[in-house]
Amino acid sequence: MLNSSEYSLGVTAYPEYPTAIYENETHWVYLEGRIYDDGGAERDHDGENEITREKGHDGADSGDKYGLLSLAETVFEHGDNERVEDWVTETDGEFLLVAYEKDSGRLALLNDALGRLPVYYAQDGETFVFSRELRYLVSEFGDSFDQMGIAQCLLLGHSLGERTLLEGVNRMRPASLLVFDPDHGLTTETTVQTFAFDENEHADRSAERNASELVSLFERACRQRSSSKGTDVISLSGGLDSRSVLAGYQIEEQSPVAATMESSEYVPQSDVEIARVIAAEFDVEWQTYQVSHPVGRDLETLIKTKNGQVGLLTSFILGFFRQIREEYGSSLSYITGDGGDMVLPDLTPARSLTMDELVDQVIQQYGIFPVEDVAEITGLSESAIRESIRSRFEEYPETDPNALYVHFRIYERAVNFLFEGEDRNRFFFWSTTPFYSLPFFTYAMHCPSEQKVQYNLYRTFLTDLSPEAARIRHPNYRAPVASSRHAMVAMIDDLLSRYPRVMESIKPVIKSVNDLDTEASLQPDTIECIRSQVNQCGAVSDVFSSEDVHQFLDSHADYGRVSIYRIFALTSFIDDISSNQPVLNTYRNNTFV
Repeated sequence: MLNSSEYSLGVTAYPEYPTAIYENETHWVYLEGRIYDDGGAERDHDGENEITREKGHDGADSGDKYGLLSLAETVFEHGDNERVEDWVTETDGEFLLVAYEKDSGRLALLNDALGRLPVYYAQDGETFVFSRELRYLVSEFGDSFDQMGIAQCLLLGHSLGERTLLEGVNRMRPASLLVFDPDHGLTTETTVQTFAFDENEHADRSAERNASELVSLFERACRQRSSSKGTDVISLSGGLDSRSVLAGYQIEEQSPVAATMESSEYVPQSDVEIARVIAAEFDVEWQTYQVSHPVGRDLETLIKTKNGQVGLLTSFILGFFRQIREEYGSSLSYITGDGGDMVLPDLTPARSLTMDELVDQVIQQYGIFPVEDVAEITGLSESAIRESIRSRFEEYPETDPNALYVHFRIYERAVNFLFEGEDRNRFFFWSTTPFYSLPFFTYAMHCPSEQKVQYNLYRTFLTDLSPEAARIRHPNYRAPVASSRHAMVAMIDDLLSRYPRVMESIKPVIKSVNDLDTEASLQPDTIECIRSQVNQCGAVSDVFSSEDVHQFLDSHADYGRVSIYRIFALTSFIDDISSNQPVLNTYRNNTFV
């Protein structure tokens, strides 16, 4: 990698992980991730540490087909943010760029428009450190925890904005340019592009036309993401998102295989059966992989890789990943339907809300703990926690409350929460989704909410994309998406969404009727492990009120598994980076339910 008098940069990755290095006499550029185009642009560096040295500046003859060396020159020498913005908004990919100017010693970081790869950074005087893994910064900046970041993560499952779980450590926002000047010890941060969701550019177009445009963009995204160096493995469930992906790949005449998790504990059998029907309809090679309850070492793996930012309840999926990696190798591309539930449905609140009501909506809809309990456990006031959410809304570019809420769901729920979950996959193999293809995402988010409500736009999109896929039953509503029954149930669902408390009370009935109730009872090991972490790790009791955590554990039956495992993820992360012998290590072979 890069070793100079100013910096030391290194990479820890399996051989197939996509990285590339480009270099000329004046600049050095590192590319992590993939940039897509119709020619399969990722193929130039997929799975290779390709080092290209050239004497010119534009990289035209060196394999630098994206003009990254020229882009680096623009960043450092010209400061032309308009050109940088144009490049970012026109480049479909999931990537991080690191550029080094040899003469001045300046360093620059630039990520994609959606911030698909989580990146963290911090500066202390003349020291600038960044990493794709949060725990790396602990060794440089210590384990001082951000109390509000902890509180937000306990409440919502993720921190907000740039905030992380560590004091002084920031999360790189989407489409950000960071430039560090070692001579002056200064870091300048520029947001080169931000999506604003208060303008629907395609509102004057019919739903049919918008769906047709989306189908074309989706097919292109599937074609671009097809890999030539490994198997495309589509994560297939019975839902609409994954079947859309399979249909898009089939239309583009790619040759994917499909993989489905099977588990009596975590996956409804009806979901597996619908996946079987979908695979048969498209005549695709399909396998199921049995998964069961995780053991302590699975939880430990998730803590050490995602550092408390991904819920431990998802640990069971690691067994699925290991099986398909063993089957196809780490060169596979894991293709998911992630994002389908964000870009095609209506994300606006059911009614217009004031700013205070928006804060209440976020807490009510996404709160894992009651906010008053979070305040007691963390020692922060409830008003301070609410204000931290409100202040994020006030930083958004929109003014319309509906658009503010959409911005929250994309830039907080997706970027800070869901993208962390996707990044968990990349510790095993490359993971991507066509739903976050930049052209598709941009077009879809400019379609009016009136067309998206009650699955209307999605219904038209999927029917245009694949009538066969649209005719297969949607497990959530027990009816094909193209049917009148589905439209009726979607309307009822939309009405209930206007009254979250009513929806929450009848959710168990809905899950039971639709064979979606797969929750298992909590085992004593989980509670015992958390108690030990609180009692044995001083850092845990510094961050949380020991008395309140113990009271919570005493009444855990009143909260449910999601709440318990949320605090478990945080206590495990704190213990892991603060203790020589973390408590979870002694539970490596225990089964967690």
